[in-house]
Amino acid sequence: MVAELVRSWQAEITRLDPRLRDLVITADHGDFWHLSFELGETWHEAVSGDLGTFAFPDHAGYFEDEVPAAGVPRRVVELFA
Repeated sequence: MVAELVRSWQAEITRLDPRLRDLVITADHGDFWHLSFELGETWHEAVSGDLGTFAFPDHAGYFEDEVPAAGVPRRVVELFA
């Protein structure tokens, strides 16, 4: 399931911003899902408990910026803009 989600995000991210076509998304599962979005030396991360909502760090570094799964591609594009 997570592999399908990541593939759909990569396609949508590339559609929204072709400069991000080489973006690498990795997902690891422990107590929760941890995702990293990397392009060159720049990276961002998110966490999720259920793959329905993803929390990105806010400006203070707390994972309180919640985004539904469907909104992740747009948020990632904003983060790399």
